[in-house]
Amino acid sequence: MKILKVVANNFKLCENNMTISFIPEANKTLDDKEFELHEIDENLFVFNTLCIIGKNASGKTTVIDLLSLVYEIFSFFRVKNTTNLFLNWNKLVNLDITFYNEGKLYRYITDLCLDDSPVNKTVIFKNEKLFSRTYYKTISKKIFDYSKYVEIITDSKLPDDTSILYEVLKKINIKGIYSPSNDLSYRYYYETFNIYKMIDNNHKIIETILKMFDEHLDNIEMVHDDKFVVYYTDKSKIEVNSKELYDMLSSGTTKGLNLFTYVVYSLKYGTDLLIDEIENHFHKTLVENLVNLYKDKSVNKNNATLIFTTHYCELLDLFNRSDNIYITKYDKQIKLENVYINYDFRPELSKSKKFYSNAFNTDVNYESLMNFKKELMK
Repeated sequence: MKILKVVANNFKLCENNMTISFIPEANKTLDDKEFELHEIDENLFVFNTLCIIGKNASGKTTVIDLLSLVYEIFSFFRVKNTTNLFLNWNKLVNLDITFYNEGKLYRYITDLCLDDSPVNKTVIFKNEKLFSRTYYKTISKKIFDYSKYVEIITDSKLPDDTSILYEVLKKINIKGIYSPSNDLSYRYYYETFNIYKMIDNNHKIIETILKMFDEHLDNIEMVHDDKFVVYYTDKSKIEVNSKELYDMLSSGTTKGLNLFTYVVYSLKYGTDLLIDEIENHFHKTLVENLVNLYKDKSVNKNNATLIFTTHYCELLDLFNRSDNIYITKYDKQIKLENVYINYDFRPELSKSKKFYSNAFNTDVNYESLMNFKKELMK
């Protein structure tokens, strides 16, 4: 299953018809097909990396929150995390999602609202519709022509808080993992090490991850839910609980262990990974190599897609294409622009230089900086 396009209305501060497409708009070169795109069916390509960039407070996190909501619905057929989902709970959040699954194209439309209970805050699906058509390579350029899609009529009686996507996807399966930008607490260690239990408890990978962030660490093992053994390169070891482990490790090591565990899971199972502020706590070279893992088909064998927000303009130069780069802007509402669609820009040019030269109208407010300097001088 791969998501092809998301269109949203009434989500937080986003403008209506906010659209994020995972389908290439520009021409596809042989190099693009090798390093920039996944072919999920004959002549049907999606991005292996997608970047969202913009200046501070322009809406990057809100956009990735939207995608996180979509992946949550497709993974669990429910909305489990209602925190800050609706700014105005009297408005319906509308989603129009196109996706591919097992040789078919689907269009899923739904409204989301909270139930009447002020305690439970359960999200209810309303006005759901599901359409489909069989995919053929001859319609690869007409994926979003919905005139040929046929509505799927079901007579099942699912609860109001369960999506009819269950009728197609049938079982709970993680389609996307979200790594937020905020610092992690000690409670995340339990989740991290349980992921390794799911993937054959491969301690060698943990060792390689730890050494990227702290050369003095040899390994960490979870003895049980709240007991860990830390092994050092000098052959010493110490037994700690999760809170003590959190105090021992640097914030970068904790974040790195958690995030790169998600990377391992994502690449192994073809699960899309969403990262808010990919550079948070990490060296630029490390971030660049993380992005390149998803472009390397010898590593990314199962068509996982990396979706991330960033302030590192230089990361844009890792992209040979420009249609998988989105720019957020905020003026009363959050607006999303696509570099290929909204700008006359040759992809072979340096994207970071274009960004720094304010070609995308994303420059830092120079006047505000000077006013700040004047106040310091006083």
